[in-house]
Amino acid sequence: MRVCKAAFFVLTLLTLAALVFAQDVLHVNAKAIQQHIDQMAYPTFPPIAKDAHVQGTVVFDLRIGVKGQIESMKVVSGPPMLQQAAIDCLKQWTFHPFENNGVPVVAEGQYSIIFSLGASGGAKRKTAKDSHGANQESQATRSQTITVQVKSETSIQGVDPKTEQQFQEHDDACKHGVFSKEFNDATVSSCRQAAELADQLPPNGNDYAKRSAFVYAATAFGDVKDFQQGLPWAVKAVEVVKLGHDSESGSHDAYSIKGQIEGFLGDFLASDRDLTFAEDSIRKLVIRDSKEPQDSKNVSRINRFIEDLTFHAKVLQQLSRFGEAQKKLDEAAQLIK
Repeated sequence: MRVCKAAFFVLTLLTLAALVFAQDVLHVNAKAIQQHIDQMAYPTFPPIAKDAHVQGTVVFDLRIGVKGQIESMKVVSGPPMLQQAAIDCLKQWTFHPFENNGVPVVAEGQYSIIFSLGASGGAKRKTAKDSHGANQESQATRSQTITVQVKSETSIQGVDPKTEQQFQEHDDACKHGVFSKEFNDATVSSCRQAAELADQLPPNGNDYAKRSAFVYAATAFGDVKDFQQGLPWAVKAVEVVKLGHDSESGSHDAYSIKGQIEGFLGDFLASDRDLTFAEDSIRKLVIRDSKEPQDSKNVSRINRFIEDLTFHAKVLQQLSRFGEAQKKLDEAAQLIK
């Protein structure tokens, strides 16, 4: 009898443990996954798929752990030629942990990566990066441009195909120019047109596209020292992140470019305020990254953090707050080590 009672007791504990574990798994939709992205990378269109004119959507079942890392992924559907490229891409993604009542939990849900063949010819091969430093590639032949599109910052919703194509072309050209350090009228024009189109997008589901386009427009104008033209786009980028649908990395990018432009324009108090917001955002990511193996993503974030701190120190010096400026420089020096 005692043996039976003991066995029943153990079985009950195991059942309760299973129930507790099941409750700790949060089932989320693609929009929620999108909003929790901290670091992403764009897939490369496989040459064999390009040559065969294969395009389509690869759908995944994702399991995201309490630290924001993908614990498992399973391909639900999608062209076989595109699946490995999508898998390699997702392996580089990290997320802000999902929470339930303030406690980090495991999250499960479906997410899709879209590969599409464009139809605009005559373009050169180009490589662009998003605001998190991720690569997006476009390869051209004489008759068509191949692009990789994902449900991310560059994917927009609620517009006609012509507007979507116009936005994608300007957005790609803008990012290519900014990351290739092509500080010229062509880059500025592409970034301005992408931002103007983004400004007209419906609000639902387009927050990432809007913020990204506004940040790049502000950056492009800043690169050519036209800070007066760049500031309104930086302001718009911050207005988007204030809606609360962005990642820590996106918030950093918006406040950072706004603070830098304000500094160049001599509005040092506003610059100090916005750079503080930017540093608070990226500091959280750098601290979290310090617990993980070092990779190019971590190094990129640290370099951006150092740039913010160094510029902020110059702003504080202009405000005669030399002690605070030195603290910024000391923090930057620690990161360099």
